[in-house]
Parts: sequence; C-alpha cells; structure tokens
Amino acid sequence: MNEIIAQLLGEHRNLGKLVELLDRLPVDTNYPKLGEITLLVDVFAYLTCFPDLRHHPLEDRIVARLLARGMLAADVAGEIDRQHRVLARQGTDLMRDLESAAREESTSWQGAASSARLYAERLRQNMATEELAVFPVAEVSLGEADWQAIAALSPPLPEDPLFVSRTEKRFADLRRVIAAQAGCDCFENPGVGR
Repeated sequence: MNEIIAQLLGEHRNLGKLVELLDRLPVDTNYPKLGEITLLVDVFAYLTCFPDLRHHPLEDRIVARLLARGMLAADVAGEIDRQHRVLARQGTDLMRDLESAAREESTSWQGAASSARLYAERLRQNMATEELAVFPVAEVSLGEADWQAIAALSPPLPEDPLFVSRTEKRFADLRRVIAAQAGCDCFENPGVGR
C-alpha cells in the first residue's frame, strides 16, 4: 500500500474514535458538566487545527492530481471539495457556539451538542467517500512520480498532535478519554493506531 494512503487511513481510524465520542455526546441536558463542555472544546480544537489544516489539504492534492489526469470523476472531486469546506466552516462555527453555550449566551448546549453530532456524521461520510471513491483509484492509478509531486506540494507535515507523546495537555487528556471510552490502552502509546 502507498505510504501516503496508509497514513491517511491511519488518521481516518483515529478520527473515527473522535466520531464515536461525538456520537455518545449527551444532548438531552440543559446543564452539561464542565467536563463535557471541556471535552467537546478539546475535540473541536483538535479538529480545526489538524484535519482542516493538514489532513484534508493532503487529500485535496490527491484529488486534484487524479482529476488532472482524468482518473476521477468531476462530481466525486467536487463532492470531496464541498465536504471539506463544510467541515471546516462547521468546525469553526462549533467552536464559536460552544463558547456561547458555555457562557449561556445565544447558543444552547443542546444546539451545540446536536451540531457536534451532525459534524460527526458529515466527517464519517467524508471518510467513507474518500475510502470508497478516492483512495482505491489513487492506489492503482498514480505512479511514484505522482506521489512525489503530491509530497513535494506539501509543506513539512507536523505530527498529529493527538497521537504524539509530547503534545498539549488538552490533547493528551483527550487521548486518555478516547482510550477509556474504547475500554483499551490503545492510545496510551501514541504510536498505536497511526
């Protein structure tokens, strides 16, 4: 398997753990616990600083390469682009809404939690679309020169802040919550799941 595709699939597995966390988010309470709010803020801080800035742009470069070579349908490429733009906008909006809900201003906790679940569903759909329609085509259609060109267009890639041993406290705490909810020690060693 191509190294870039393998990396993206590993990141999808990690993102899937966050999606599972958002799926279990309580939406039927008017008074969430501080830990629930903090957890949700940490999830969206991660989602807006890593996938939106590193993961999705790499996928966009693969899609652009496939499209330029006539190996991917324009509607599939357009759908991936739309999904990434919607996720980025919704993630930023959710950070704002969470702050508003925490201050008990214009957004309710139920509204923010429902939006978070919608985001999770959109992210799940985006990953499925890429895994079904983009990655297999890229794997068989792109050659070494294509992958080198994709890598050359990429700035130096920072490590995923959620799954490195030296990271912000909020991401280390989030990793522990994911491991606890998954009932495993699978994220205590940050290299696991990558």
